[in-house]
Amino acid sequence: MLAVMDQEFRCRKKLISDSEMNDILVLIYSMPGAIGVNSALNIGYKLAGRKGSACALAGVTIPPVLIILFITSFVEMFKNSPLTGYAFISIRAAVTVFILCTVGNIVKKTFRCWKDIVIGLFAFLAVEFVDLSAVYVVASCGILGMLMYRGNE
Repeated sequence: MLAVMDQEFRCRKKLISDSEMNDILVLIYSMPGAIGVNSALNIGYKLAGRKGSACALAGVTIPPVLIILFITSFVEMFKNSPLTGYAFISIRAAVTVFILCTVGNIVKKTFRCWKDIVIGLFAFLAVEFVDLSAVYVVASCGILGMLMYRGNE
């Protein structure tokens, strides 16, 4: 969903700049809740204020609810069909590609110099191999960033 929103609002329609999209991504990932809802609220607010947020929220929540209601009414008919399993395998592959594209775009925009790579690598190693809490990693990366970028203003 983020890849589609990025493509639509930043690339195709040019409604949001690269730096604004990066700011929105930071907000989206730091807020509790579903990423799709958070992104709709933030982009809607950026484009049209409170009314934009309300419309974006309705647009991102109402269609899935209606689709799920429709699908659940027919679930018994297709529950044991092998085609259903194949469809979910295909959907899983497509979602994986979307996630990889989004990660690639974020990496291209985020890592601008060797200092960014050092901080990112530190965060990855601390979370993945040292098993530190994300709260401590984010706080320590903030301090590390302040120390590394001091004087670069």
